Amino acid sequence: MKKRFWILLTAAVLAMALMGAAAAAAVPERREDTADPAEEAYDGYILTEYEGEIGVLRGGELILRSGIAVESLRETDRELVRRGIRSESYLELLGLLEDFGA
Repeated sequence: MKKRFWILLTAAVLAMALMGAAAAAAVPERREDTADPAEEAYDGYILTEYEGEIGVLRGGELILRSGIAVESLRETDRELVRRGIRSESYLELLGLLEDFGA
């Protein structure tokens, strides 16, 4: 009786693990720190590349040209900027610009 219980319990745990793995594989990965620069519905700030430098968009409109050349950034930072980095607040925006060298 105990052996049967453990077999059933093991089978149930494996089935749950497989279902969880399948569900996780079906959900596309979403990066919270990046955004599509053309996304106009977003109400916060978006740091993105604008004419070779870091620009700041809000509501799809360019509100700031930082003067920081995108090519002067590390490769990983260049990729993030080119994809667009969301910032929910002005203070967060200032921190990001400071990190990039403004």
